[in-house]
Amino acid sequence: MLCVDLLLFGATRGVGFLLAEQARARGESVAVMARPGSDISRLRALGVKITEGDAFNLPDCEAALRAASPKRAISVLGGKNPQGRRVDAEGNINVIHALENFGSIERFVLMTSLGCGEQYNGMSGNAKKYLGEALCAKTVAENVLRKSELPWSIVRPGGLSNEPPSGDFCLLEEADRSRSGYVARADVATATFAVLNDERWLYRVATIQRKTESENQHVA
Repeated sequence: MLCVDLLLFGATRGVGFLLAEQARARGESVAVMARPGSDISRLRALGVKITEGDAFNLPDCEAALRAASPKRAISVLGGKNPQGRRVDAEGNINVIHALENFGSIERFVLMTSLGCGEQYNGMSGNAKKYLGEALCAKTVAENVLRKSELPWSIVRPGGLSNEPPSGDFCLLEEADRSRSGYVARADVATATFAVLNDERWLYRVATIQRKTESENQHVA
């Protein structure tokens, strides 16, 4: 039976792919559950184990776990299908239940978004108008995870960019509304691994935001 270091849900593009890329660069074995028909050519080039499956189907999530037998797992599932079903809630909840049924796992990280949970009331009216549906769906998944017996962490990145990685990010226990600017997706992947590898973030939520100018000057 295959036993990989990391299983990823939602890794065919964006932060998920960058997580796979960074893990492989460190020599970790990686498996990914990808929807049938997804472009998996870049993942195959990385040497990633691919299992076809749809996160809307709990048995598919369970099969991906059986095939990979991972030590740790991360879900970055988000968005909705043409029928309007949001994988942010339904898909992530299936992943959580599959992990509960799977048995022992060292750590599970769920990626949601700045503005989820207790942060929602602090969002602007425009943010709630355009992102509210997604934020509420992600919050539903967060709440299911909190009630589970899994060894979990939650990461909530703010706005994302495709800029090169710069290390210009920080992990916060609470959102800082005074901070502005986008965080590079590659930096979000790095920050997610920092949470995954740090026991201090177990059963806690980490918000990923951009460093302030003074923080960058202090580091320099």
